[in-house]
Amino acid sequence: MASRRFPPTCVLEVERKFRSFAVPKLTRCGGIPHFKSLQKLPIQTIRDYYYDKSNLLSSAGAWIRKRDEQWEAKIKKGGSFTNSRFEELNDVDDISEYIKRTTAIDDTAAQNFGLDPIAVFCTTRESWIADDEFHIVLDTMDFGHQVGEVELQKSLAGESTEQQKQDEMRVMDERVAAFMKTYAWAFSAGQPKGKLTAYFERQRRGSA
Repeated sequence: MASRRFPPTCVLEVERKFRSFAVPKLTRCGGIPHFKSLQKLPIQTIRDYYYDKSNLLSSAGAWIRKRDEQWEAKIKKGGSFTNSRFEELNDVDDISEYIKRTTAIDDTAAQNFGLDPIAVFCTTRESWIADDEFHIVLDTMDFGHQVGEVELQKSLAGESTEQQKQDEMRVMDERVAAFMKTYAWAFSAGQPKGKLTAYFERQRRGSA
């Protein structure tokens, strides 16, 4: 009996970063207007290993990582550092095919896809679900850096064109921007710094 093939699913993610919270503790009624709902999730400890090869992937706007033994690829689809748009890949065959197409490197997940480790660190993650769909996370890395994100995800079943993905992410980004504007009391102003940027800066200082 032939195995059943499920239609492909594309996971889109839009995120906007923030430096820290502007309130001592994030609560539903911590400012005006109140969150419609706010669910606190269990605190997580995450161990990330990031991989690349001569910056071939990062220069193409892609990050390959192994997070708690699960491979993930985040492929940039527009936006800026602060407000980013990604397509996520979680299937090792899809990740392998993307790496091969982007770098011409053809290797297995058991061999880290032929890539080299470029960063490793642990993150303590606090997270909430606000208004039933917006994920708010605050990450504190084991090297002392902190950064937060407001995320919105959407799964598209079946084949999707690049234009359809871009249209969906544009709407998602507008919704995240409106959410953060509405609840501006919760988020500190100022330019956030990403965890990898902070990690590499620390590595350079350590080797100076």
